[in-house]
Amino acid sequence: MLVHKQAFTVVEHPGEVPPYLLTSHSGTVEEGTRSFLLDLLASDRSPATIKTYAFALCAWLNFLYSRGKSWQSAHSEDLRDYVLHLRAADNPYRVRHRAGSPEPGSINPRTGKPSLAAGYKPSTINHRLSVIHSFYEYQRHRARGMPGDIVRVDRHPRAHHNPLDPWPQRRRGPYRQRQPKRIPRAIADTLWAEIFDSLHYDRDRAILCLLVSSGSRAQELLNMTGADVDWGAQRVRLICKGTRHEAWVSASPAFFRWLAAYLTTRSALTPHSPLWVTVRQPERPLGYTALRAILTRVNTKLGTNVTAHDFRHTCALRLGADPALSLVDIQTHLRHRHITTTERYLVAQPDEVIKRLQARPAGRSSDRVSLPAWEYDPADLTLLLGTDGPTS
Repeated sequence: MLVHKQAFTVVEHPGEVPPYLLTSHSGTVEEGTRSFLLDLLASDRSPATIKTYAFALCAWLNFLYSRGKSWQSAHSEDLRDYVLHLRAADNPYRVRHRAGSPEPGSINPRTGKPSLAAGYKPSTINHRLSVIHSFYEYQRHRARGMPGDIVRVDRHPRAHHNPLDPWPQRRRGPYRQRQPKRIPRAIADTLWAEIFDSLHYDRDRAILCLLVSSGSRAQELLNMTGADVDWGAQRVRLICKGTRHEAWVSASPAFFRWLAAYLTTRSALTPHSPLWVTVRQPERPLGYTALRAILTRVNTKLGTNVTAHDFRHTCALRLGADPALSLVDIQTHLRHRHITTTERYLVAQPDEVIKRLQARPAGRSSDRVSLPAWEYDPADLTLLLGTDGPTS
């Protein structure tokens, strides 16, 4: 089904409220979504969340526009057809423009990771469903243009569960996709050495050392300022994703050595200036696109498909393999809200298991030493049963 992409677009308004708006092809602001985004802003949602919700709603409205409908007249059948459309369509953000790009979904021989598939991931479809349901729940609460029978969803189905009662078996919500369980993978030590040797700037070496030692997320790293580095205690301060809490975490000595070398090549660092800036003049704060470009150059040179989040997985799996660290220590360092999230990293790596099994000597069952069968001592039976008891 062809969707008119220019029916609605997301327009950014820096410094205004809300920072993102949906406008039609005539330039008119869509007031229903504007009110919803204002409500998200008042609920202390981050600008990144508002941007994500705006683009998800924009795709939904464009789909309805291709069917000659507005969001006020949408029904359950439209939501069902939208999910079917996402399951069959190609994601435009997955289009490869570089020559020699790997086939979508193919396995990289260096890292063992699959390349991104051409279509929409189940998690992406589920996220869009959550956005759509939140939008209609808000409109239902405000009693504005409530659609006829749009599907409801309980976003916190177990919020009021009695701990004395057994957990009920619940079905997945309508149209929600099954998400395969992903096993976190670590970057091998040999590959890590190759990646590090392929870097050209001290800034990039410091960034990768911080990613793999602190487990910082990309946005947490990019938001750092000069005041977020504690040289004496060998630690850094990160603003946690979502909660926006401040957390001081340990960083490796190698990070501080490369950071000192990097600071000699840039302008003077002040407590409030960004820690990471561009190499090219004039200096600008390093953004996510520039960070991704660093890894793109590495992947092109080494034939890998490493992402910034892979270094966080590597940090978590290395900590999980250290017997001196408790699970709570790892949770605190990674800044996980729930300890069950940290438990995902207490797994054996499939590649390491295969290596250990292949190195194990293959023994036959006949080579095993057979132990004699266990029998009762006749003297013990005589003592227990007497001389008139059974003799066998």
